Amino acid sequence: MKIRTPLISLCLTLTLAGCMGPGKWHDGKTVPRPVEWATAGEAPDVAAGPPAQTPDIPGREKFRFCCAFGTDLRARFGQMTIPWLKVGRMLDPEDLGPHRYDGATAAVDDERENAFPWGEANGLMYTCRAGFLDTAHIREQVDWVAFFASQVDRYLATGAEIELTPEGADRRLIIRPIPPEVIELYGRDEVVLATAQWLAYQGSVWHEIAQWYGWSLVNLFPEYLSGFSPEDPISNAIGISLLSGSKIEEILASEKVYNREVDQLIQIALKTVHPVPSQIAEQAVQAVDQVWWDSQARLPDNSLVRRRYLDTNTTLEAWLVPDRLASPSLRAELAQECGSDPQPMVYRIPEELGGYPLSSFATLEITPHGFPAEQPIFQVLGPTVTPEDFPRIMDDVRQQTQAALGARAHLPD
Repeated sequence: MKIRTPLISLCLTLTLAGCMGPGKWHDGKTVPRPVEWATAGEAPDVAAGPPAQTPDIPGREKFRFCCAFGTDLRARFGQMTIPWLKVGRMLDPEDLGPHRYDGATAAVDDERENAFPWGEANGLMYTCRAGFLDTAHIREQVDWVAFFASQVDRYLATGAEIELTPEGADRRLIIRPIPPEVIELYGRDEVVLATAQWLAYQGSVWHEIAQWYGWSLVNLFPEYLSGFSPEDPISNAIGISLLSGSKIEEILASEKVYNREVDQLIQIALKTVHPVPSQIAEQAVQAVDQVWWDSQARLPDNSLVRRRYLDTNTTLEAWLVPDRLASPSLRAELAQECGSDPQPMVYRIPEELGGYPLSSFATLEITPHGFPAEQPIFQVLGPTVTPEDFPRIMDDVRQQTQAALGARAHLPD
């Protein structure tokens, strides 16, 4: 991860108060932050603002592999179905493993104090008020919020440019100096966290766009079918919202503290939306077979997922299983679990504080490569885009979705 900051003043010694503060996460403890030289002749402008409240959290580098929408999915290699392979199962909340920043499974050489050899055990579940959820997406987004918060916190007075992990594009985080009066008016925690949540949401939208346009974590396994899958945007919104109201200097104090707190926050969030037992969730996902997904299709066919959640506004309403698709027995079981008229949750991602757009504090610069870069829309918009270009990109995604999957592919029913 490369960091550039404006050269306004230099810290010449670690004994200066402005050069000290929380450092990188290390074995569950914080350590003094050293002077970090970004490039020759440049140094972080630490003395220009108050010291950071949070450790310097390492940049996200890993991806959580999890789920395609559906259950007992079959896969093919070329034109041949792999007879022994079935993918996808529905989870109970107690099936989840412990959270681990930036990773779903522990590597054998991982000596960090919080490494868990059995991993996070992510998967799909069905909930009364948030519909289908992918727990890997929840974890991905809360980790991005944590990372963005640590960077905004460190550079809110000076600004910085930070290279991010590629996702179908070279991506750069641009942090601009935040006016002191905004911090004084709303408080440092609220400014930092709201900005981090806005950034994480924009990053999550790009992730879905990149998958729709052909980017894949594994070259042999195209992920067209994962772009805007019905469970992804709401799962992202839950993950982005997990740290709302938190004191960032406490919850980000160390990697061990953060992982423990996120475990608790995930359980609280799930309790709010009421997950149903996995056997009922299996019935729920089967109820939307041939409408939301196609059990006769094979991974990685794009047509396996037939409905896509294409709303990228900052107010998102969950999709619940439509009554007309549920059998009488499923409706009875859902009524017993959820009540007679469960209302879908609505999640709101912050986009401004008062009259200050969060996009004026920080943004993402995205330069697509590979399959996404070959899309005609980027010939029109230019090689580098920002979240301001997402509405035009989404118009293109909607047109392609309807052409590939039908006129109602963007609707739950």
